[in-house]
Amino acid sequence: MGQMVKHNGYWCEKVASGWKVRVSEFASGQRETLITRRFEYHVGTEFFEDGSALVEEIDQSGTLLQAERDAQRAEVLAWKAGQRAKRNCRGKIKEAGFDELLTITYRQNQCDLALCRTHFAAWLRKMRKALPGFRGVWAFERQKRGAWHVHVCCDRLPVLMHFRGARVKSWKVGTALWRDVVGPNNGLCFVGGKDGRFNRYRSCAKMAGYVSKYLTKHHEDGVKDARMWDSTRGLTPKKPRVFEFPECPLGDVIVAAWELPEGHVVANHICTRENSMWLLYSEPAPCVRGGV
Repeated sequence: MGQMVKHNGYWCEKVASGWKVRVSEFASGQRETLITRRFEYHVGTEFFEDGSALVEEIDQSGTLLQAERDAQRAEVLAWKAGQRAKRNCRGKIKEAGFDELLTITYRQNQCDLALCRTHFAAWLRKMRKALPGFRGVWAFERQKRGAWHVHVCCDRLPVLMHFRGARVKSWKVGTALWRDVVGPNNGLCFVGGKDGRFNRYRSCAKMAGYVSKYLTKHHEDGVKDARMWDSTRGLTPKKPRVFEFPECPLGDVIVAAWELPEGHVVANHICTRENSMWLLYSEPAPCVRGGV
């Protein structure tokens, strides 16, 4: 017998029934293949005639109160929302093929998310004026001390920019515009992430994972009614192709689904210990993307 779960308002038996393969291809050349379990849900027919299989009328243990069931449902929905946001953010970064990472910080312990969003919106307007065509995907992260900062994935910035009558380094432009908003000496705009590691590797797939993971973390932290990420327009990828396989060993599905396009390198490759999920992320090799 499979696991009994709540599905569409009824207690159902959750039974594994083959595999689902999801293949996402992005305009930048990024590629994702994800294999997950496919499940069927069978209504608890032993309760069906009198309607008592409804979640609202019966509980599997017979002891949980409605309020507790509602709390559990809210927790599951919040987790799903976090995963959906993480997936959408990662997809936009890969669609654009961003290969630069900016981190915008406060010197002061600025703990107001709404104010941080207002400051960032003002900085973004200034940045797009200074660098026409600037586009990006960004996410807000709270530091241990409580202050907010912003991670921005964007196109590679020029080494030098024309700014206020001179040619200056791009990170200095970002910092100057940020301080125009938040006050003198009250923050920085780092280019390249911590220790400049993304300047060295410039892996779009790694940056997409690095930025999007904070979305789920902050959903779990309980930041409610606030959008933890956003992007410029026109970055929505096309829908993935989905294939279904019958019940068989996971290895057989991997052999059928494996594809590494010519010129690609593996960015991430994972198979869970329970053999319930497998993923392959690949991207054009650095020499194909223009090198470092």
